[in-house]
Amino acid sequence: MSDPVDYIARLRTEARNPDREEAFRADRRRRRRRRASVGAAAALALAGLATWLVTNTGARPADEPFAAAALEEQLWPDAWPATTNLPLRGSPARGWATGAQELPLPAPAAVGSLSRQQVAEGLSRAREFVVAANLDPEVLRGGHPARALELLDPQQPARDRLAEHLRAPGLPDGDPTEMFTRFNPAELTVAEEGVRVRGAMSFEPGGVPGQLRINADYTFVYALQRAAPASEPGPAPDTEEVARVVVRRQLVLLYAPAGSSGVTAGKLVPADYRRQLGNHDCGTVDGFVHPYFSKEAKAADRPWPVVDPYDETTDIPAGPLRCIVPSRT
Repeated sequence: MSDPVDYIARLRTEARNPDREEAFRADRRRRRRRRASVGAAAALALAGLATWLVTNTGARPADEPFAAAALEEQLWPDAWPATTNLPLRGSPARGWATGAQELPLPAPAAVGSLSRQQVAEGLSRAREFVVAANLDPEVLRGGHPARALELLDPQQPARDRLAEHLRAPGLPDGDPTEMFTRFNPAELTVAEEGVRVRGAMSFEPGGVPGQLRINADYTFVYALQRAAPASEPGPAPDTEEVARVVVRRQLVLLYAPAGSSGVTAGKLVPADYRRQLGNHDCGTVDGFVHPYFSKEAKAADRPWPVVDPYDETTDIPAGPLRCIVPSRT
């Protein structure tokens, strides 16, 4: 161990050394250079990572695969197609109802000569019709909407007209999508957990005594995948893309619990029905809804207005089918 006296003497000698400050300055310069080198390397690494992310996740052509496992799927950008893993990823419909049991009805009240119970029955029939026409699994698979038609008044021409459109769909005014949501089972199947709905009903007296007018406004979201054995590759390896369709329907249904001339008791009469279909090929009229997958949408000529399909603040315009290019699905 060094003698403390010698150690102190050496420190005093070094303090008087004229080269001491220059040695300190040189040491500081070396430290600064090392820090700068480390910082530059880190900056280059970050720049390389940013370039990789842009190259692999956003700037490639739409028909080129995205980077595998770059992000967890729930964190993928909304511009990337949804997949069968998370068919409603990024959609505001994720938390909506999945079926009839979750569709609330307004509290019934007596209207004119109709009792509270009669109004409740009319509202229940209207909800049953909405479900049978747009949520029934068999109907979504392209089946005949028998229950929906059964709920309509057979004495009114609207039922026969809708049934004829189902038998012989075609332009200009024979499109079954005017009232029913069906997909061609040879081409598409509804993805698991791929159906959502939100909407509301209201009621008021009808145009004649003993009649109830029911106003319904519902938006349906469907996630579809190619029917087996075909599949649409997703944005990353080992994923399968889904196409989403947003269908909004505004209906006016008349209900009379008691029969009268030309009216069947307990049946519904569709007095007005409007629909807006987002991400549907409106040039094809065969009784089915035809969604675009991402590559198809990019290549297709879609001469329809770009609209937010979730905007429920305005009414659907009266007239023929309103086709839109959805700003989001």
